[in-house]
Amino acid sequence: MPSIYRITKSLLRDDVVRAHLYADLDQEFYWDDSWDPEFYVELARAGFISIAIDDSELGPLLLPQLQPSYALLDWENLHYSRNLQRLLRSGRLEDEQLELRIVDSPERVLERLVAYHEENWILQAYQNLVLKLPSQGDVLFSVRGVELWSGERDELVAGEIGYTIGRTYTSLSGFCTPDEPALRHFGTLQMVLLAGMLQERGYAFWNLGHSIQDYKKALGARVTPRERFLERWLAARDGTPEPRNRR
Repeated sequence: MPSIYRITKSLLRDDVVRAHLYADLDQEFYWDDSWDPEFYVELARAGFISIAIDDSELGPLLLPQLQPSYALLDWENLHYSRNLQRLLRSGRLEDEQLELRIVDSPERVLERLVAYHEENWILQAYQNLVLKLPSQGDVLFSVRGVELWSGERDELVAGEIGYTIGRTYTSLSGFCTPDEPALRHFGTLQMVLLAGMLQERGYAFWNLGHSIQDYKKALGARVTPRERFLERWLAARDGTPEPRNRR
């Protein structure tokens, strides 16, 4: 099993990244303990997805990852399951007065994520970092809170946290309301509605990260090897979204 090496800003020079980090397909995880927002943004722009671990000796660590493959959703591949089609026809959306919001501050979503996931990689140090990240729609990087609200309940019923870079959107973690039968499949609904919103706003694709989860494939995401992912990523990350109504 490959060692996990510490990653530093000097390793994120474009020539080093392309010649060594991208090319080393056996190396997946790296680590850092600085919790520097600017470094997190640099990592994200290079294509790393960073999670966190609590090491017994070193404490909270950032764990940037270049995955062997990624789940990428292109809009033409978006799939509506039978359960979701029934939900859309049922009138529940109108009854619940649903509204999907993409907000600058992910604080509410972070709170729900921590409560939802019993084993959570979103450590307190990671939460603190996220709240320091750019969040005002900067095309270079912007953290996003995605909220599906029920106006009928005045309640946040599903959502996720992620970030936009250029014409890309990357999701990190999400939640739903599993104990409420009336809200079954609303987590999937949130994702489908978000895909439509991202397409309308001119994003090129949705990076869902790990390609092993079945729900991502059920949504229509395709397993994309690292080399192909990076080709698409580097081509889209420096672009500017062009909303459909402006074309």
